[in-house]
Amino acid sequence: MSILSKITIGAAGLTALGFSAYAVALIPTPLSTGVAPLTTVVSPESVTRSIMCSGDVVGYVGDSATISGISATTRVVSGGDITTDLTMDSATNGAAITNSGDSLNVAATEYGSVNTESVAGYLATECGDPLNDQWLIGGSTTTGRDTIITISNGSDVEARIDLEIWGSAGKIDAPGSQGIVVPARSQRSYSVAGFAPDEESPAIHLLSNGAAVWATLQTTVVRGLVPGGLDRIGPVATLTTSAVFPVFHVPTEKSIGKLLVDPSYTDVVAALRFLVPGETDATITITLDPYAEGESQVVTASIPAGSTLDLPITELSSGDWSVSVESDQPIVAAARIGFHDESADITDLAWASAAPAQTGSASILVPGGASLGLTNNGDADATVTIASGGAIGENFVVPAHGNILMPVAQGILTVTSNSPISNTVFVLTRDGIATLRGLTAPIDASNVVVIHG
Repeated sequence: MSILSKITIGAAGLTALGFSAYAVALIPTPLSTGVAPLTTVVSPESVTRSIMCSGDVVGYVGDSATISGISATTRVVSGGDITTDLTMDSATNGAAITNSGDSLNVAATEYGSVNTESVAGYLATECGDPLNDQWLIGGSTTTGRDTIITISNGSDVEARIDLEIWGSAGKIDAPGSQGIVVPARSQRSYSVAGFAPDEESPAIHLLSNGAAVWATLQTTVVRGLVPGGLDRIGPVATLTTSAVFPVFHVPTEKSIGKLLVDPSYTDVVAALRFLVPGETDATITITLDPYAEGESQVVTASIPAGSTLDLPITELSSGDWSVSVESDQPIVAAARIGFHDESADITDLAWASAAPAQTGSASILVPGGASLGLTNNGDADATVTIASGGAIGENFVVPAHGNILMPVAQGILTVTSNSPISNTVFVLTRDGIATLRGLTAPIDASNVVVIHG
């Protein structure tokens, strides 16, 4: 079994590495004083951007693997897009994908299904830009549950990693979690149970000194001798007081109801997980908006400081919802949803990291069976252009404090917005479910704007 990593580059061509030339434009911008300062837009001819993929499903921990370096120099044109498919049949290590063309339009997604004696389910998650500071929340280390953190360093400089770990009873004293060395061009995987055994709701803060890294959590579930649940969870870059989950799918009572009488299936119940790492309890307000007809629901809760809390969401009707969370204290949040196919007797679950509100272009490589959800928590309507498969983009208006949901075809998808929008792709297949996000490029991968005066 392998996870398919598909890389799509929406660029007219690929150029050499480096910053050898710049185009500078001087644009007058009026101020209230009537004086027009100069705005300098510095646009490098070539920006090198590397995004990281964690690789195949991890069946071992503690070892160091070599990162596969993939340079996007071979072009396969399909539907106006430049695409490259990579199937990692011979290695379980991850990949560093380097593009020196249009760095804003690069997307990579890892996806695939697994059905073995120890792992069963469907996985899809975005690859992403390395970070020095990131938060991961999801999974469990209780009986039958395994959560593995994979740290990938695609640079030529080593990374020294410190982990802070919280659970339902507070911050965890975790021997071995400080000073983890991840050499250049390598990755390491560790079972979170080694740091936080028998923890039902772990959350991790990762700090890297040296190279920026990409970290993910892989979670699997085995109930007795029956596997049923697989996912990979991407990080968020910062604490926030506003968390958004544009697609929160609630299965029908017919499909999942009979499982809920068995205590071993409590982790297929829809839920939100919160971490408040500070010293003050957080008061949160959760707004749940249905995409179908129906009334929005608002829930208020208190989250204890310095710990995690799982909040089951049990009173929603089946279907798709958008979830927005507002907090009076900085938090990290994740959403969990369950899946069961009675005819095939397949059980799965998916964790969703919060989707940041972003302006500009975000590219997503979409697997089959997907829907795109967009949430606008701003006070003004947002115009969003959605382009798929190299076609001319179509404009949509996401109303202020509103949401839209639409099916999307397999392939490259670009979402461009003139104001902050959160996006999530929800994937529903016969083998299970997954969620992924389209993330905008880091600021250093785009034009630099300098205003004078």
